[in-house]
Amino acid sequence: MRLYYFKNAEDLARAISGRLGLDARALEERDFPDGEVLVRVEPAKEVVLLARLYPDINKNIVKLFLTLDALSDYGVGRVILAVPYMPYARQDRRFREGEPISVKTILSHLKEYPVTHLITVDLHKPYIGDYVAGMKVFNIYPAEKYAEILRRWNVDVVLSPDAGSLHRAEALAKILGAQYDHFEKFRDRDTGEIFMKPRGSINLQGKSIAIVDDILATGGTLIDACKNARLLGASAVYAVVTHCQLLGNAREKIKGCVNALYCSNTIPCEYSSIDISEDIAKAVSSAL
Repeated sequence: MRLYYFKNAEDLARAISGRLGLDARALEERDFPDGEVLVRVEPAKEVVLLARLYPDINKNIVKLFLTLDALSDYGVGRVILAVPYMPYARQDRRFREGEPISVKTILSHLKEYPVTHLITVDLHKPYIGDYVAGMKVFNIYPAEKYAEILRRWNVDVVLSPDAGSLHRAEALAKILGAQYDHFEKFRDRDTGEIFMKPRGSINLQGKSIAIVDDILATGGTLIDACKNARLLGASAVYAVVTHCQLLGNAREKIKGCVNALYCSNTIPCEYSSIDISEDIAKAVSSAL
């Protein structure tokens, strides 16, 4: 069993191969002046392929399928594919007539190759794994690691920005022994102003709050949740987000609201204090 990795995933590859004793080799990757890409692999019977697809998502998806095609042509018996952040996952259903289900489109192509296992971290929605029926999907949510880092702040309540992330808040709150809920949006009938508050009857006055979500892009959702938690009396607000893209001026907005932000290293950034290489290694070990 050999571990091939995209060059941008060397940090994870070294940690994973060290834990499992795998021979780790970087793909040969080449970008042509016109934007086309090329990869090169050496023949192997069984492969763990570690593909960090963000940033440069579209280019890296092409690299992924070129790699899988080359491995198949050389007679690979099986591929255990690890994709720390699954792109296009937010388009997990048809929001308007005529649109594709983008993540289904991406995942369906994996069935063309001998990919037996897909390992990923915190899919936007858990049911996305159903789009690759017949393939074993490991959807890692490192709640224990998140709880470990939040214990120092004596968090009272874990909140998700919306109902779609409630399962994340629940998983983390149960480990911490805290309350949990999700925000709902309301409109003031007199002013028309939109505000957010927990769906249930949890009182945030004087409480230490943790907000959890899967993706931080421009920061708008997180900032709205943070501001409303403070308006409802929260004494401190911490945020734990798995995939931190931090687009535009998200960094500046966040600094003025949350007491601390913690992200995983699925997408490396200055807030990536939570290492998920051990979790991926465990999933790979289960698939071997």
